[in-house]
Amino acid sequence: MDVGHPIAGRARRRSRGRFSRFLLRGTVTGRLPAFLLAVGLSVLAAGFLGAEDYTVRSVRVYGNQLAFVDTIVASSGALGQPIFWLDTGAVAQRVAEHPAVAAAEVRAEFPDQLVIRLREREPAVVWRQGEQTVLVDRDGWVIATADRPELPHIEQVDGRLPSPGERLPASIVQAVTVLRERLGGQARAFEYSARAGVSVYLTDGRIVHFGTAERLPEQIQVLNAIEQAGVSWGNLDLRDPERPVLW
Repeated sequence: MDVGHPIAGRARRRSRGRFSRFLLRGTVTGRLPAFLLAVGLSVLAAGFLGAEDYTVRSVRVYGNQLAFVDTIVASSGALGQPIFWLDTGAVAQRVAEHPAVAAAEVRAEFPDQLVIRLREREPAVVWRQGEQTVLVDRDGWVIATADRPELPHIEQVDGRLPSPGERLPASIVQAVTVLRERLGGQARAFEYSARAGVSVYLTDGRIVHFGTAERLPEQIQVLNAIEQAGVSWGNLDLRDPERPVLW
């Protein structure tokens, strides 16, 4: 009969003895029950925080006029996520990437709802090509595919119409808003081309070319001076305000 190695047997008995003493000391001092309680509470908390009853089931969106609710909800990525683990700051950043959104505030409401408040971009002009139109804010960001009759319209004569999320030269957009205010009823239409930049068609048939309009205050001063001088012209090129060209 194999009775086993005597040294191995003694080692096993010493190991069992140490474990028994550990259990006894832990029970007497209270550390073992506390440890087991902490483990149990951790398991319980993990199950509670990730429970299906505390996942995001609905998203409420406020402040949207241009952005569709379903696109905001989709960009949030929050539906079905555990509400206790949800990073509302990260959700707000994702929502703010929507072309129509300038900023977003996100708040979790227990047990299963998310509230998103938007600050949308303000359209400044309508960028048009044929029958297609997009709204653009003062910084040149294309917000949405839509039209606003009360805003100045810019006809793009070459290239393709930009899509929401793309950016146009801010100087062009801002120039058109200023020129519409300064010229009033004299401005009949605005046109943009990659070669000539922005041009203004006046009600009397004359055309003023402003290019990128990055020196707009100087260009307006030259235009006023030429008008006051009574010079006759059909086209006025002010792309370089120091060297205006008339024909």
